[in-house]
Amino acid sequence: MGESEVKVDLVAGSANGTTPSNLESGGQEQVWSGPHDPERPKNWPRSKKWTATLILSGFAFLQPLSETMLSPVERQISHSLHIEDAYDWLLINSLILIGVGLSSLILAPLSEVYGRKPILLAGSTIFIIWNTGCGAARTLDQMLAFRLLSGFGVCVGDAIAGGVLGDLWRAEERGKAFALFMAAPLLGPALGPICGAFISEGMDWRWVFWITSIASGAVILVAFFFLKEMYEPRLEYTQRKILRGKDSSSGKTGDENKPFLGLMRTNIQRPLRMLGTQLIVQLLAAYMALLYGTMFLFLFLYPRMWSQQYGQGIRIGSLNYLSVAIGLICGVMVAGHLNDYIFTSLKSRNNNVGRPEFRVPAMIIGTFLVPVGLVWWGWAGQAKVHWIVPNIGSLIFTMGVYVCSGSVSVYTIDTYTQYAASAISTNLVLRSLTAAFFPLFAPYMFNSLGFGWGATVLAGAFLVFGSTAVFILWFYGARIRAKSPYCAAGDEKG
Repeated sequence: MGESEVKVDLVAGSANGTTPSNLESGGQEQVWSGPHDPERPKNWPRSKKWTATLILSGFAFLQPLSETMLSPVERQISHSLHIEDAYDWLLINSLILIGVGLSSLILAPLSEVYGRKPILLAGSTIFIIWNTGCGAARTLDQMLAFRLLSGFGVCVGDAIAGGVLGDLWRAEERGKAFALFMAAPLLGPALGPICGAFISEGMDWRWVFWITSIASGAVILVAFFFLKEMYEPRLEYTQRKILRGKDSSSGKTGDENKPFLGLMRTNIQRPLRMLGTQLIVQLLAAYMALLYGTMFLFLFLYPRMWSQQYGQGIRIGSLNYLSVAIGLICGVMVAGHLNDYIFTSLKSRNNNVGRPEFRVPAMIIGTFLVPVGLVWWGWAGQAKVHWIVPNIGSLIFTMGVYVCSGSVSVYTIDTYTQYAASAISTNLVLRSLTAAFFPLFAPYMFNSLGFGWGATVLAGAFLVFGSTAVFILWFYGARIRAKSPYCAAGDEKG
């Protein structure tokens, strides 16, 4: 890519909703009546913004649900597809995460060209096709291929979530909005195994996939009729085309005549450039990768603790996931209000100037809760104390996971407002890859160390890296942002 193309793309990153280079803006027809125009997404009625947020949450819910529903039907699928090697079963669970990680680098920038709604609908349709194929698979090879391909569509809600919430909500509102959005997708890892367990007892294992496809189709129908486009540069572009249609003297210019590959080259490369050049993106991506790798390793070992240490069956053991769900609900209730409260308080003390770094204090709380809950769960299970004790540990752990995840995501949206989707997609790719590969060594580590020391090793690693990341963001975040042409145009005032 030439230097001029890079420069154009970087300069486009305004926090004020100006049209970026990926959408043609020739003619400069006036689209909005002013910053308070009711047609601009941030000025929509709150009911309309909450509707869009909840629909997006429905899309995002399908990803963790499809990733975690298979655990209770392992025996049925293994028997039906003649799976004998444990490594093959790990691949069935992990390949969808690889698809999730890779496709997010494509879907996020696509939404910054064609808008959020078309990409949401297209991605979810791709998921339905291949996920339904998983339910019809007759061989292991078919299952592996379909699981990988289904990952390329299931992540669409998560991939563009940062962009959508940045489109709709102002900085002082994003904490609550992101908390509500993440409530459904973070409940997926808890509800998935429970649903899978009860489906497996009364129905063929193939319905685990088909029910997920039916749910995805229902969400698509709701979005088709009730979700409105909210990406402001795309709305501006559409309005300019309408204005030109009324004026026969205005012709096509700029990007309208560019071929698809030429139009997409800059946008597809943006997440990779951000990951390769932006220190904040690198730091947050590594933080989220370690966080989610630890969480998926925890979820992989979770049923093993209840079966090995407590001798519980599939149905009873799956009910322990309720503590995971409660922890996430507590995280939603605490993190959203806490994040916005801290942000608003620090903003008022800073001459009413908001900074992304005002999200860091909530992140500190989460970084402390994660290792505490993990160690609590591991040693309580190792000692085989009453089952309620390790459940309390898992509640604390998952609550901390949510607080960390929410704080990082809102910090990223505040920092890279115009390109929030691309920035968050870098988090998604690394966290998905670590979530895919961490469980590959989980059995060996915990077989050698036991639940107590295994959890302690994970907790210690996260605490050290998480504390380092928090320190850098709080003391040096503003200086790092000031050097980045991708970041929002300064701190938010008013």
